Amino acid sequence: MPAAPAPPDPPTSRQPSVAIIGAGPRGTSLLERIVANHPVLRGERPLDVHLVDPYPPGGGRIWRWEQSRLLWMNTTADDCTMFTDASATIAGPVRPGPTLTEWARDLAAGRLDTPPGFVPRAETIAEAARAHGGWFATRRLQSQYLSWVFWRTVADAPRSIRVRVHEAAATDLRDLPDGRQRVVLDGDLPPLDVDVVVLAQGTVDVRPTTDERALLRHAAGHGLTYLPTGPTADVSFDALRPGEPVIVRGLGLAFIDAMVLLTSGRGGSFHRDATGTLRYTPSGREPVLFAGSRRGVPYRSKIHYGFPRGAPPRLPRHFSATAVAALGDRPLDFDADLRPLITRELTDAAYRELAEAHPERLAMDPAGFLDRLDRLDWDGPDLKELVTAAVPDEADRVDLDRLDRPLARRRFAASAALQDWMRDHIAADLARRRDPGHSADLAIFHALLSVFTVLGELLAADRISARSRESGLPGFLSFFSYYASGPPGPRLEELLALSRAGIVRFLGADVQVTAAPDGFRARGSGVPGEVTAHALVDARLAAGSLARAADPLLRSLAGRGEVAELVRVDPEAGTRHPTGLLDADLADQRLRRSGGAAHPRRFGAGALVSGGVGAAGFSRPRTNAGFFRQNNALARRVLAELGRVPGRGDAPAP
Repeated sequence: MPAAPAPPDPPTSRQPSVAIIGAGPRGTSLLERIVANHPVLRGERPLDVHLVDPYPPGGGRIWRWEQSRLLWMNTTADDCTMFTDASATIAGPVRPGPTLTEWARDLAAGRLDTPPGFVPRAETIAEAARAHGGWFATRRLQSQYLSWVFWRTVADAPRSIRVRVHEAAATDLRDLPDGRQRVVLDGDLPPLDVDVVVLAQGTVDVRPTTDERALLRHAAGHGLTYLPTGPTADVSFDALRPGEPVIVRGLGLAFIDAMVLLTSGRGGSFHRDATGTLRYTPSGREPVLFAGSRRGVPYRSKIHYGFPRGAPPRLPRHFSATAVAALGDRPLDFDADLRPLITRELTDAAYRELAEAHPERLAMDPAGFLDRLDRLDWDGPDLKELVTAAVPDEADRVDLDRLDRPLARRRFAASAALQDWMRDHIAADLARRRDPGHSADLAIFHALLSVFTVLGELLAADRISARSRESGLPGFLSFFSYYASGPPGPRLEELLALSRAGIVRFLGADVQVTAAPDGFRARGSGVPGEVTAHALVDARLAAGSLARAADPLLRSLAGRGEVAELVRVDPEAGTRHPTGLLDADLADQRLRRSGGAAHPRRFGAGALVSGGVGAAGFSRPRTNAGFFRQNNALARRVLAELGRVPGRGDAPAP
């Protein structure tokens, strides 16, 4: 007969414990905040922290080391940190640390401590030696930075905290009779029984949409190739054959990654000719990329200069928490309530910078211009009249609609004319983004960041109406990504070179793709003709969706109703609006069951959880980043919950 199972340990001998599912940047930051706050809130009481992730901790899946060395970050190393600083308005300790640039310089100079568990790679050290201001690191280097942050946090933890890493996937989560949580792991590993669980998976795989499934079936039935949305590092492009046309939907960051992997990644090379123009020498292994999107142009390149007068402007001036509070406590309509304030914030920032940094470009006294700017009625014709009189150069005038859709209403007689226009457009954007004479663009960028911060708070507090989240807000978020989160300038230079070499050809705006027996067909709205190709690539990031999540843990929980999708209701229209997000109590980030009750021992944070803050990118230093504020608050709630669990080893650790 099999041996009887051992009786459970008595409750007084068990150490309090928490499992963080996901050991990427979010899980790493939560660990750091738990380590920082534990001595303050729980003294020397013991605590076990379990990190569960099939990928190495720190980077997790998206920022793992094992990806192409050709892929870059999209944030300058100066603007990336994993540490709180003096700007953080948080309860509990602030524990400063290096930005990515500072870390790289210390690594290259041999000044960096190497905590147990962190192994610097020779490739990392070589790249770190090239670090400079405004530098875009490879994703591999960022992976090493995140790994170092994780292991430094572990090394800095007091003796009372024991951190355990489980390189496995969590496949289920169960309630035990005494209230503890059983985390089921894959690979026949024994489960983890803990007191509290935090779901921090970040980006998770999703199953194909209805349209994507139809395209996959069509491709399989006709000998075609279709690659649906997904993280670029996880996509195999092996089926795309040299010299053959490939239709690519999307001109954002995922497109840039795919472009790099299908050109430089296949042996092609870039060089500058005698005029300084970047040229591309094909390897012969590249496909021909026919690329288009709704907007039809690539994201604007990153701005490669600082403010001519030094410090950035103090923002926000108009779209502030105070201005939003004045709108009342009702659900806010994005187009009616928020967009006018946002438009004024962006436009005012640009013209204020123009007047203060480049007064010679105004046709009136700068002080008088700013005085009128402050007093005018933004809902009437006053602004247009003022700009017509004071700003003679059309290039200095702010037209957000034209900026967002530069191809709108443009028509081309043939594809060659579109290619010429696109190359001129990209070249002009590159030149402008490197010219501090156009620092009004940088002012718009900073104004967008301030707007995004306030919007994040409104979203976290569930202040924006359900209807606006589907109709008005998505368009603005798309504009934010297009203007403020574009690729580094060198990547757009490469795109120009590839266009000149005929490797990339543009389809224009409002691209429509249809599936036919002989291939996929694509056409843009502003140019005659269509392109037929045997391969279609959706170079876009998949939208997060609990309903389509392929993650086994989320599927198990959702199948039993132990997590639920947040559905917002528009009371005026009587309509329901599924969000795709896990429903969480906004007060403390506890996950809700399908009946609406919050689970006392389960929390969530990140891109797929309602109320998530800072899920769109890494935090910038000295900005009181919402990412750290939310993670700090959540860490303190977890520690407080552990204090309410009866009989979990509250005696001081030896």
